[in-house]
Amino acid sequence: MARKALTIFLTAAPYAGESVSTAMRLARAVLEAGHRVNLFAAADGVYAFTTGHRAKGVPHAEAGFRVLLEQGQHVALCGSCLATRGIKREQLLPGAEPSSMEGLFRLIRASDILITLGS
Repeated sequence: MARKALTIFLTAAPYAGESVSTAMRLARAVLEAGHRVNLFAAADGVYAFTTGHRAKGVPHAEAGFRVLLEQGQHVALCGSCLATRGIKREQLLPGAEPSSMEGLFRLIRASDILITLGS
């Protein structure tokens, strides 16, 4: 079976619903099936890739995405969304990189499937 590429476009804040948890579970399943996963976070979705937040009773976004990054998930973050929210590069999870709408477009063109999660 040929490797497929899934891109997830995430705009939801980490603990404002189930979108981030869904993104983590879906990415894990796709990686375990031997396929590639790209995730582009924009708007409040960029908060899922910052360090130092704590949550109780819900999947921990920082820990979950840290593992997925180590397993090969590619993460790009909207650079202007980071700037608008005052998020600095040193606050990001290792491997999560600022990007642009042009970067999102390249991911979409290279993907077999695009899923949008968030509002």
